[in-house]
Amino acid sequence: MKKVLLIIPLLLGCSQEKLDSCNAENYFASINENFNSGYINYQREIYTTLSEEEMDSVFNNTTISCKEILSQFFYCNICFNHDTNYLISYSGKRYEINNADDSNTFTSNLISLISSMRIGSEEYQVFLNSVKLN
Repeated sequence: MKKVLLIIPLLLGCSQEKLDSCNAENYFASINENFNSGYINYQREIYTTLSEEEMDSVFNNTTISCKEILSQFFYCNICFNHDTNYLISYSGKRYEINNADDSNTFTSNLISLISSMRIGSEEYQVFLNSVKLN
């Protein structure tokens, strides 16, 4: 019983932190969940000043939206309309992302950052092998 009581406050703390930092109507939860990589997070968290509508635009020469690419290939949940841009990695580390005027630039910046990470480089290869270019 003591073990359960110790775990519950930790879970509530994480949930409360997410609720405080992202309004529920601005939060997009990826239905894709990464394998157990041994890190504290199974998914990355992206906070962006861009709107969901902006992130629904098609990414560069693909047929997939920026939002879909980040959620399906790079296992990211997204908080839209936030006051800053940053990424929380699987390890829990926070990476500041430069402000971008458009969703394509923002997504390109994120892909570049994520692909430089150990697991992200593997995800990037899957992305390149899966995406059909126009």
